[in-house]
Amino acid sequence: MVRNKQTVIKIIARIGFLAKGLVYFMVGLLALQASIGMGGKTAGTKQALQEFIYQPFGSILLIGCTVGLFAHAIWKIVQSLLDPEDRAETKEVIFIRIADFFTGGLYLSFSYAAWQIFQGLNTRSSSQSTEVWVGQILELPYGKWLVMFCAILISITGLYQFYSAYVSNFDYSFDTRHMSQKKQVTLRKLGQIGISAWGIVYCMTAILFYQAALTYNPEEAGGLDEALNALRSQPFGAWILGITAAGLLIYGIYLLILSYYHKIYGY
Repeated sequence: MVRNKQTVIKIIARIGFLAKGLVYFMVGLLALQASIGMGGKTAGTKQALQEFIYQPFGSILLIGCTVGLFAHAIWKIVQSLLDPEDRAETKEVIFIRIADFFTGGLYLSFSYAAWQIFQGLNTRSSSQSTEVWVGQILELPYGKWLVMFCAILISITGLYQFYSAYVSNFDYSFDTRHMSQKKQVTLRKLGQIGISAWGIVYCMTAILFYQAALTYNPEEAGGLDEALNALRSQPFGAWILGITAAGLLIYGIYLLILSYYHKIYGY
């Protein structure tokens, strides 16, 4: 019975990382195409899922992403409640475990969006959803300051990505028993590049939220796709977008490899 539970948890974790890797590989690829003028367009998570339907065996890919993103949501919730990676009981880890729980909820919504797309239903982009709830917050008393506070939290998250990439505090999840030193170094470098790209995206998103609060205009806020678009509009924007897009693409590759080399204590 215990062995069966261990096997199920392993399968859930690995399928989840595979699906997440595919989605962010697509996000990075589309943004990279846009940065070099190949006709692509920047996309958030949900738009990237829509792109799968146009690929060979798109329906199969989309069903796989639906199941995989649902599996990743379950994995994040398991991380939060059971900590199968056996992380130290520090304040930082406790905060991360709380964040894992809410991240699980986010990936449940992505899984549901993928299912809607498979059924041919329209679904809001992440930026459209963001604009709706930012608009609702702005209508509240002190709504401007609440959105400002969100901008601060997002910027802190972005800065933490840079810190995480610099100190490589994510490599605790590597199953080093089955990895050579060269493989560990390579996977760590891929993680550092990908997580740094997320740092850029989060910081740009924080700026968008700040602008929305400053102008009382929810349309100024946005999700991943709007953040990438905003990068392109900056001085040397094509280069900045290209570097960030390449980083997100590498992040997708990192997750695909991590799906095989991820360590799960006791599982």
